[in-house]
Amino acid sequence: MSRQQPAPVKPSGMELVFFYVCPYCRRQIPVPAPLQPSMIACDVCRRNFPIMPVDRHSVHFVRIMFGDGPAAVDPDYL
Repeated sequence: MSRQQPAPVKPSGMELVFFYVCPYCRRQIPVPAPLQPSMIACDVCRRNFPIMPVDRHSVHFVRIMFGDGPAAVDPDYL
């Protein structure tokens, strides 16, 4: 019995990831669109440090431009 491979699936959403450099060990820490000031912990040295938030309007603009994911699909692939 053979199973057919399903058709490729488009993205159903998206997230913007920002990188913050740990001030202690210099590791780049990925953080999904932090909209509020907060503390994060480095996954290498385990120390906490504060980060600045990103602009909510800029994040919203990028999500609109890419249709929250599906519009970012490579047109040559369609």
